[in-house]
Amino acid sequence: GVRTAGGEAVAARRAVLADVSVPALYGTLVDAAHLPAQLLADLRRFQWDFATFKVDWALDRPVPWATDRAAGAGTVHLADGLDELTRFAAQIALRQVPDRPFALFGQMTTADATRSPRGTESAWAYTHVPREITGDAGDEGLTGTWDLREQEIMADRVERQVERFAPGFRATVRARRILAPPTLQALDANLDTGAINGGTTALHQQLVFRPVPGTGRPETPVAGLYLASAGAHPGGGVHGAPGANAARAA
Repeated sequence: GVRTAGGEAVAARRAVLADVSVPALYGTLVDAAHLPAQLLADLRRFQWDFATFKVDWALDRPVPWATDRAAGAGTVHLADGLDELTRFAAQIALRQVPDRPFALFGQMTTADATRSPRGTESAWAYTHVPREITGDAGDEGLTGTWDLREQEIMADRVERQVERFAPGFRATVRARRILAPPTLQALDANLDTGAINGGTTALHQQLVFRPVPGTGRPETPVAGLYLASAGAHPGGGVHGAPGANAARAA
């Protein structure tokens, strides 16, 4: 079963499915005394994925895409070719805030007409930034404190990226909400520094190495406890596969 932070005990007949981050489960929710020494040693090498910066918008009309092919897509990837993607990745690797952030852009009303009134659009975009920032690839001096000033600067930077592919986009914005890395973590403690994928999906932390070597299945060292979050194989995504795997195993 589970004991809540308030001290309430909740009994489980068959299983407990833990939809929490790997560091939160091992050594926090489950005391280290109940875990193998090798698992604890491997967890010291656990690696998070990059931080996330997200903006939500209320638009008074559809996005004015330069290409009609983007108009009907639920999600649009915003980058001007492979060279720009490589540049973005290099800036992240150098721990710099990218000056032209590669972003995923979601058109929620396009995908589901009930999301906002007819003729409008409910949209969002997110990009990645380094977890530890040493500089700004742009000229606005972002440092990663993510105070209100830095949040507005970065949100404007994301909007300028959208504007490159949808001229006139900024004129459609009626309201926006900014979710910087610390905001995402405050909303959900599992999103450490805004990491949304439950840990890096690099090869050294995938398949039988996720979340640590030899733990590619949802079972944990504690009988009846299963890891159901994105920290388990195959990682985060709309497929919900880690939770499905844990449910089947249970």
